[in-house]
Amino acid sequence: MARPGVRTIPLGRVAVASTAMLVTTLTACGAPDFTYVKNSTAKTYFKVPAEWHKIEQRELDNAMTSDDPDSAAAQARPKTMWSIGYDAHDDPDAFHFYGLNTDQPFVFALIRPLTREERGSISLDRLRDAFLPVTEGARQTLAQQNGGLSDFELLRDEELEPKGDGLRGVRTTFNYRFPTLLTLQTFDVSSYASDQGRLYVMVIRCSARCFLDRKGELDSIARSFTVRT
Repeated sequence: MARPGVRTIPLGRVAVASTAMLVTTLTACGAPDFTYVKNSTAKTYFKVPAEWHKIEQRELDNAMTSDDPDSAAAQARPKTMWSIGYDAHDDPDAFHFYGLNTDQPFVFALIRPLTREERGSISLDRLRDAFLPVTEGARQTLAQQNGGLSDFELLRDEELEPKGDGLRGVRTTFNYRFPTLLTLQTFDVSSYASDQGRLYVMVIRCSARCFLDRKGELDSIARSFTVRT
């Protein structure tokens, strides 16, 4: 029995209040904001928004190389190269990496061994050109070969400060127009090379308008790309 002058709270209300607090807490925790991607063997990590979709490996491989998927080269590739892709589009497709019919971002990362020739000549400029021509010399070569890319604009060029010994890296952001696309495309590329003979590259692609609209989000993804030795 309650003491005189002391107001009691029915146990039923306590139970309801406790349940409401639990639901609120669980909702606050909710699903994670990011998917954390890692290659533990190569000590490489980055994050993407949790709602982005991982591309199936075979589909990604078919989009990124002209090799016959049943060829010996294609069968041997997973033993030497690691790659992964995430698409922000509701209907994910590896070919969205090339900006086909979508304004949604796409991130692609790869790790592969450097060839003997690359080990002897790798430089920061070679890293700048690891994905598409960025340096003046590489762009001139592309133009002579009628590569089809146009309207190049360099938006960022910075030397990275790796978190491991024997690493050097650069981050470049630039625009290109493709002959098959009407919209200008922006690429944010982070590239590292290690003294152990390994190349690490992450590419974020979206239309130029998309990059302007989602600048903070995409910059956060790029800055999360971490390589250690």
